[in-house]
Amino acid sequence: MRRTKSIELAGITITVRELPLAELRVWFKSLDDAQADLITDGLFESASLRDVARMTDLELEAMDVLLPSEIESLLAVCRELNPHFFQLRARLRTAMLEVAQTARPA
Repeated sequence: MRRTKSIELAGITITVRELPLAELRVWFKSLDDAQADLITDGLFESASLRDVARMTDLELEAMDVLLPSEIESLLAVCRELNPHFFQLRARLRTAMLEVAQTARPA
């Protein structure tokens, strides 16, 4: 059974859900398709705002009213319900950094 947990931030009740493997596969395939946006993709090291939207019932655009500290609280619940996602994302990030370092000319 899929786990869920609700959190209230800025007067909004947000439901965080555990991602099934099929959605993890969709996420992985979508990495090449996403258009980069510094705030959306780089504000938090552990996950993009798109990742947060994928794990919650909150639309990406609705996050604009939240403070970074509130999103950190939301991320904590996302990590609690989806630890494997965050572990995989960290491994992918490490692998990408290693590839980038070896690709640099000496």
